[in-house]
This record gives sequence, structure tokens and C-alpha cells, in this order.
Amino acid sequence: MSQPAAAAPETSRLARDSAVVGAATVASRLLGFARDVLIARLLGGGPVADAFLAALRLPNLVRRVLGEGGLNAPFVPLYLAIKGERGAAEARRFAGEATGQLGLLLLILVALGELFAPWLVLGLAGGFADEPATLAFAARFTRLMLPFLLLTTLAALLAALLNAEKRFAVAALAPALMNAILLGVLLALYLAGTAPEDAARWLALSVSVTGFAHLAMILWALGGIGLPRLSLRWSPEMTRLLRTGGATLLAASAAQLVLLVATQIASVETGAVAALYYADRVFQLPLGFVGVAMGTVVLSDMALSADRDGPDAMLGRALALGLALALPAATALVALAEPIVSVLFEHGRFDAADRARTAAALAAFGIGLPFAVAAKVFGQVYFARRNPRLPLLSGGLAVLVTVLAGLVSIGGGGPAAQGAALAATLAFVAQAILLGVALLRDGTWRPTSGNLRAVAAAFGASLVMLALLLWLHGLLASPLAPDRPLLQRVGALGLLCLAGFAAYAAAGWVMGAFGALPLRKRRG
Repeated sequence: MSQPAAAAPETSRLARDSAVVGAATVASRLLGFARDVLIARLLGGGPVADAFLAALRLPNLVRRVLGEGGLNAPFVPLYLAIKGERGAAEARRFAGEATGQLGLLLLILVALGELFAPWLVLGLAGGFADEPATLAFAARFTRLMLPFLLLTTLAALLAALLNAEKRFAVAALAPALMNAILLGVLLALYLAGTAPEDAARWLALSVSVTGFAHLAMILWALGGIGLPRLSLRWSPEMTRLLRTGGATLLAASAAQLVLLVATQIASVETGAVAALYYADRVFQLPLGFVGVAMGTVVLSDMALSADRDGPDAMLGRALALGLALALPAATALVALAEPIVSVLFEHGRFDAADRARTAAALAAFGIGLPFAVAAKVFGQVYFARRNPRLPLLSGGLAVLVTVLAGLVSIGGGGPAAQGAALAATLAFVAQAILLGVALLRDGTWRPTSGNLRAVAAAFGASLVMLALLLWLHGLLASPLAPDRPLLQRVGALGLLCLAGFAAYAAAGWVMGAFGALPLRKRRG
């Protein structure tokens, strides 16, 4: 009878740690978004911005996949298994081997990247081949950013070691520190009136400085428990880490690979890479918030089988929760794409043409948001089972769909940024359908009438919200105009968002959109 009492402190600790990780991730997202608003103001949407933001895609890929816990899934279970079976010393030896081998590999890759930077840029943005000046800028910025890959990847592996030892706070706060450093550099460059070319060069160098700060912060945190001794010995445990970790990381990075392909599509048109980047950053805000909820609550509950009704009921309620958050956000992104982009970015060197390109891409991304969230929810089932094979296959399908849709878009001659965003949206749709059908087929997911009613009600409430937003947008067109004072524009956009939220909440409550959302049923 002592088990529930003993479990209570553990449940409290899990909730506390999840709250710390979630709050730190949200802080990092908000600081990153403020950073990108300043980048738009400082660099605008021209060739220099295209070059800088194309070069930034690779560090962003590494930071999103690794810097926010991507190495936890392959490293932590193996580390803890070794520690439980053979003791802490053997586990630390394994950590030292992993760090040493990864560091050597990264040194080689970074050196090759420095030598072949123009070809690396063409792999990210092939359209720059017809723009020699933009290609030269991008290659220069890439060379300045490449040390970041070495520094932050090592930091991510050592952060996984901290997480294995239940030291979560510093590892979770590190990405926020990195964004804060870049934000400070941006403010200094903006206040100094730095020219775009010089500003982009200083920013690229600052990216690598943030990698150093990330590694230093993790090493400081490890001082309390002892640093692992680096080793280049290859052990059977390293083979297991490579075999399981590679598939998990590839599966986790599918969405980022889709965006890399979308950048390739956008690179055929001047200004489109920047427009796609800015639109993606807005898109990542709601997707990131939902991802925090899915990662800190749903995955842990599925892995621990904490839900009394089993994984099937947990999955149904998780999907209802994810869509209840994603549908209104998607509605706002589609209906308010123009004012959102105008208020956030249309300052300094970011002009009306940049606004039109970015808003079109943002609306296209908004359509794909519910599917991206559904794919994220479905993928948690496989990660909880430590079986990333199907998420890996669905990620490959998503990349293929992006390529094919991109080729059609380029051939059609439409706006490149919008076409690239639509290609990414189609990829999210394909990924969600493949994972959902697989879960239905093997019986893991059996939608209940309650969950289906909740999703249908959320969709209906989103339609009510859409009608109100379109009506209010027409009324507030004048205070939202780019020539109005910034505070007036921010207030008008805030009023739109609050009214939309209130309409969705009220309609959702009446229609029953929130009845199936609690992830844990009440006792008794």
C-alpha cells in the first residue's frame, strides 16, 4: 500500500522537471523570434538576407534537432543501461568514448565544410548558382558559422549526459542563452546603423560564438558531477549507439529536412529564401509550443504507460489536444498572414514586396500546421516504443513529396516562397496520413466517438473564429496600415488575436471541443 505514496514525489518531480524544460523551450522560441524580427529589420529581404539565411539553415537544423534534446533518445537509455548493469564508472567511460569519437568526426566534417563551402551552399540553395554575388556571400557566412556545428553538437551530447543524471535546468536553458547573445549583437548592430553586408558578417561570426557559449555552459554544469574522460576507443556500446541513434535522429529531423528542401525550391527567386525563412519562424511558434506539450507530457506518459486506459486512449486524447491547439493557430496564420507579417517584419529594409512574399508563404504554412502537429503526435508512439523505423520511412516520404511538389511549383512559374511552403505543407499531410493509417491498421489507434466529436467541434469553432477574423480585419484595415504608428498597429493586431481567441474559446465550449482533452482522467 506504500507504492502510491512513494510514487507521489516521483510524479511531482516529473511535473517539475517537465515544467522547467517546457518554460525554457518557450523562452528560447520567443527570444529566437525576437532575433528574427531584428534580422528582418537589419537585413531586409534582398540578396544579403537570402545569403545569410540560407547559410543559417544548417546551424538551425543542428540546433533544432540536437540542441533541444535530439540526442536524448539514443544516448540516455544506453547510458543508463550501462550504469545499471556495470556501474557509474563504465557509464562514464562510454560517455567519454561517445564524446571523443563524435568530436573527431565533427572536426573532419567542419574542415571539409570550410574547404568546400560554396558546394555546401549549393546543396542548401542550388538556385544561387545563377547568382555569383549571393553565392559568394553565402559561402563566406557559412565558413564563419561552421564552428558552431562542432561546438553545439558536442554540447548537445554532454547535455544528454546531464539529462541522464537528472540535471535538466542548465541543458534546457542553454538554447535560450544562445538566442539572447544573438539578440544582443543584433541590437548593437542595429543601433550602430551597420550596413547589411557587414551586419551579416558579424552575425555569422556571432553564431559560432553562441556555440562556444553553449559548450561552456554545459561544461560548467558538468563540473558538479565530473567531466567524462575523452577516448577514441571503439566499443560495442558505440556500435549500438550508432545503430540506434542514427535512425532516431534522422526520424526526428524529418521536418527540418523538409524545410531544407523547401529552401532549395525558394532559392531560384531573389528574396524568396528570406521570405520562406521569416514565414517559417512565425509558423514554428505555434508548432513549437505544441511540440513542448507533446514532448513533455504525451511522450513520457506513453513511455511509462501511465494512462489507465492504455496507449490507445492516450493517443486519442493527445491528438484531440494537439488539434485543439493547432486548428485555431492555423486559422489565424491563414486569415491574418498579411497583418502578422506587416506588424512583425515591415520595418527598416523589409519592404512591401517582402511582406507580400512572406505573407503568401505564411498562409501556405498555416494550412499544414494541423497535419504537422498530427504527425508529431503519431510519431511519439514509435519513439516511446524505441522503434523509429516507420517515422523514418514517413520522413523519407515527406522529403520526396517536397521534392516532387517543388519541381511542379518551379515549372508552374508561381511565387517561389509560396510554392516552397506549399510543398512543405503537402509533405506534412503525407507524413501524417502514413503514420495515422499505420496506427489504425495495427490497432494502436482506434478513434472514439468522444475524440472525433472533440476534433469536429474544434474545427467548427475554428470556422466561427475565421468568420469573425475576416469581419474584424476589414474594420481594422486602417489602423493596421504600414504607415500608421507601430503601437497602433500592434494594438490592432492584438485586438484581432484576442477577439479570435475569445470567439474560438466560446464556440469551442458550446460545441464541446474541450470535453475530451484532459490527458489524465480523474480518479474515482
